[in-house]
Amino acid sequence: MGIAAIGFGDLVRPDCIMDSLEASSREDALLRMATRLVESGYCRESFPAAILERERLHPSGLPMRGHKIAIPHTDAKHVRRSTILFARLDQPVEFLTMGSPDEPLQVRMISMFALREKHLVGRLLTTLIAVYQDHQVLEALLQAEDSREMFTILRRAVEKEGSES
Repeated sequence: MGIAAIGFGDLVRPDCIMDSLEASSREDALLRMATRLVESGYCRESFPAAILERERLHPSGLPMRGHKIAIPHTDAKHVRRSTILFARLDQPVEFLTMGSPDEPLQVRMISMFALREKHLVGRLLTTLIAVYQDHQVLEALLQAEDSREMFTILRRAVEKEGSES
């Protein structure tokens, strides 16, 4: 069952897409994204520190063919309302590879999960990875004019993936 089955609109909103994030490092990108989630009321004040700590212990870079992505998340206790924040970076930053932390990746897209429902994490990761494995979708996201276009691309891709699951 994909994201569409649990309500894409409940997890991803137009205000949760950053289409031109400037960041000097992985930590800078994660802090900017996490702070946005706190300021928007989705997460608790503890969320930024928790996301950085989890990334330190469990790197979130995905070694996919072509463009690289990262999918950071942390414990539900730091979340007020579930969402996923998508960010397209102006310039790639280095993340470490999930499962192979000695392997660095240059990442341009980050999908930060803020979920109160722990049981959804695995399913959402599976669906999102499937979406990102479609090279055309990832390329379209990187070339999109703005956050509104990115949102439309994501909605279509996730609904398609959800209907095929």
